Amino acid sequence: MIIKILRTSLLILVVTLAAAFLLPNLFNDREKKAFSDEYRLYSAKQLYNVRHLGDSATVLLSDFYNRGAIATRILGDHYRTQWATPVNLPVFEMDTIMGGLTFEEVGGGQQTFSVKLKNESERTYTLRSVNKDQSRALPVFLQYSFLRPLFRDQASALNPFGALVTERFEKALDILHTSPTMYFIPYDSTMTEVIQAQLSGRVMILEEEPDKSWTDSYNFNHPDDIISTKEVLTGAMNKSLVIDSLEYLKARLLDFTISDWDRHGGQYEWAVYHSETLPIARPIVMDRDMAFFKFDDGLLNQVALAINNKFQSFNAQYDDISGLIRNSKDIDRYILRNVSLDQFISQAEHVQNVLSDSVIDNAFRVYPESVYRQLGEKHVRILKERRAKLDSASVIFHTLINH
Repeated sequence: MIIKILRTSLLILVVTLAAAFLLPNLFNDREKKAFSDEYRLYSAKQLYNVRHLGDSATVLLSDFYNRGAIATRILGDHYRTQWATPVNLPVFEMDTIMGGLTFEEVGGGQQTFSVKLKNESERTYTLRSVNKDQSRALPVFLQYSFLRPLFRDQASALNPFGALVTERFEKALDILHTSPTMYFIPYDSTMTEVIQAQLSGRVMILEEEPDKSWTDSYNFNHPDDIISTKEVLTGAMNKSLVIDSLEYLKARLLDFTISDWDRHGGQYEWAVYHSETLPIARPIVMDRDMAFFKFDDGLLNQVALAINNKFQSFNAQYDDISGLIRNSKDIDRYILRNVSLDQFISQAEHVQNVLSDSVIDNAFRVYPESVYRQLGEKHVRILKERRAKLDSASVIFHTLINH
């Protein structure tokens, strides 16, 4: 009897392992195509040679996220339709954009591919891929399991055009920020083979890389220096500079309005300005990948939210303020420790007043026309409802970081 039980258990284990690790790597042609550098390069050569394109190209960001009704019910609807909607984008022409750009180095985070560039004035820019490979967040051995396609699928919760809209709000609020522009990268035979293989056929966002090359630049209001979050916190602790806490609070309240839950020290650089007393540091906001995040519309996602509440969605209601500060609580507590509740409310009211109906209406018009028809009016309505509740959310925010 014991031997029979052991045999049965072993069989179950073998079948489970086969299902978890073997099947996802045998029946994955669609996934391979979507994330294959070779296929992307081949398609770009055949369809998108820069010599045969004009100033723009009609492309879709990814059809990998298309799912049937059952899968969508389990995994969430997210922004699947928008990822697979053809959009017209400007073609990236390195020799003319920003006065001409040259490649410096390839980089990127765990899930995002990026390239650093410089213009003739030695200002630094970054090209970041719009599509993400969420599976890279997994331990290496799990990247060969069923979790790989599952994690990759959840990039559909990202609004690929969110950063373009958010920049309009940052500008209205006078928040220092990078200025993203979305481009399609064609196949260009004048690029090196390495760069061709890495870039051709991608949709990417170009924006400033706010480092010391941008010192005294108009883009960031002529700072005397630009430093990292680690440097700014060290300087504040050493009392060699002061952080503009109200400016940081204003930026954080905008984060709440657009449901950008992924804010931490790496999402900011800091512009430093000399004054009669100590230098003053103001945040430069970057990396709006999670703006207008939509995650809570699948059965599996509800389970994930019960485990980790940080994946907050862009809904008319603020579902869980504690989730919106989960990644940033330590830095929030330090920078905002001396800001009163009245100041929290006052800054929230300021954001509410600046983000007028016309500012909101116009901001969402930066969506490609085909996407605006699908999402524009809905997102305008949601953001106005979140705006109306921002003062109440600021009170909860103050309470959470002071207890």
